[in-house]
Amino acid sequence: MERSVPWSELPMELWSMIGKKLDTRVDIDQFRSVCSPWRSSVPPVSESKLRIGGTLINQCTVYLLELPPTSPKDSQCPPSREGWLIKITEDKDLSGRGRVQLSNLLSSRPILFKGGTFPEVLCTMDYRVTEIFVERYLIGEKGACYPGAARKVIMLPDSPWAALEETSVVGIFGRGRLKCWKHGDEDWNAMDNPNSPYDDLIAYKGQFYVVDRFGTVSWINPSFKMVQFSPPVCGNGNGGDWKHLVESGGDLYVVDRYCNEFSTFGRIRAGAVREAAGFKVYRLNQEWGKWDEIRNLGDVALFLGDHSCFSVSVKGFGGCKGNCIYFTEINATRGGKVQVFNMEDGSIKRASYSPDHLRILWPPPAWITPNGFDLSPSSLEEPLF
Repeated sequence: MERSVPWSELPMELWSMIGKKLDTRVDIDQFRSVCSPWRSSVPPVSESKLRIGGTLINQCTVYLLELPPTSPKDSQCPPSREGWLIKITEDKDLSGRGRVQLSNLLSSRPILFKGGTFPEVLCTMDYRVTEIFVERYLIGEKGACYPGAARKVIMLPDSPWAALEETSVVGIFGRGRLKCWKHGDEDWNAMDNPNSPYDDLIAYKGQFYVVDRFGTVSWINPSFKMVQFSPPVCGNGNGGDWKHLVESGGDLYVVDRYCNEFSTFGRIRAGAVREAAGFKVYRLNQEWGKWDEIRNLGDVALFLGDHSCFSVSVKGFGGCKGNCIYFTEINATRGGKVQVFNMEDGSIKRASYSPDHLRILWPPPAWITPNGFDLSPSSLEEPLF
């Protein structure tokens, strides 16, 4: 007969092994907060920032906050979930000074509240916290973010335990050109770009992958060489104007964005908004080496941000609908306000005009802000949704 052992009596070396298996910063912080022995068994996550040439790599983290179950029964069969997606930005300059702030989920713009309308402290121990995605961006010498110069930056291995000597970085810069960095390099190095321009970059199963304008996905090997991984999504060249890479449920997706006829990339005016007219979604069938068009995402919602793309299952969330794509227009002229594409009927509308879609983003739930928030932007310095 097996004998149960109280967790407090387990040997310290076992807790150290368990702690090192945790792969997100929030899990490590919560593990270390349980008790003094656990805290001493695992070191804190390093706060060091990676500098490449005259730039610093900062990061944002997207979290899903939920109330913890109040009883074992709630844990096994929750009647209805209520969650809030937030993005926390560690806003630091090259000197290391900075602050932590709440940002728009799909852009780099901070959410600024009017005085007294939002808690000054959010304690992660009060909620069930799930890390959804870590996004990185470049900070220049004057502390400014340069989304146009570096549209996306991916760093691997993407682990809080990764040593600097193991780190590699790939970024998409202006005109869809790829640059790379590895430990020992002083600055960014230009990569061979046989299918440039590239639209998007992703970390998938611990490797770098990129997609070009025709929807061809390539793997970037450890020597920063390109290896074709998929056929083009649009073999006849009749696809959309912009390709996004998203992982969902372990599969690789390409989301093809179509712009309206007045906003094609060849005729776009400086400062104009590239308005989306629709989207098509494709999932890579890796067994047969082909793309399958997906017309229904089920309970999944896709999020296409300025510097990252990710998916979230909204199954069980009351009042929040899946089978949709959240996005912002490619140009920030309109302030990065969130739009929603409905996969069922092909419609596009502002998230603020559809409370069922907005609920997971805004307003904060009552258990975050006991006084509650209106759907109106009156609690914000400026509207973002």
